[in-house]
Amino acid sequence: MPSEQDVIARVQSLTVTRLRVWVSRGLIKPEDDAERSYSEADIARAALICNLEDELGFDEEDVPVLLSLIDQIHGLRSELRGLLEAMEDLPPDVRTTVRMRIEQRRRG
Repeated sequence: MPSEQDVIARVQSLTVTRLRVWVSRGLIKPEDDAERSYSEADIARAALICNLEDELGFDEEDVPVLLSLIDQIHGLRSELRGLLEAMEDLPPDVRTTVRMRIEQRRRG
């Protein structure tokens, strides 16, 4: 598991203080809070937060809302993947019917 120092080394413009503030605010949740060990997802999230604040100019107060929206999008993508996998288990005629109904709803 990457340590706090590993995260700092891998994420440009990240400092110990900044990372710890995000952890205290719940924006990043270490795998093991006591040992301050992080997952690859935590590192990617830290890089995303840096990008939102430093490169895109979002205020610190906006970041939790943006992260929540991004988390929701990821959750929806996961749900859609599950639905697509479940559809593949259906008989071909049922899949065709489902696709037609989806298309009808899109057209309104």
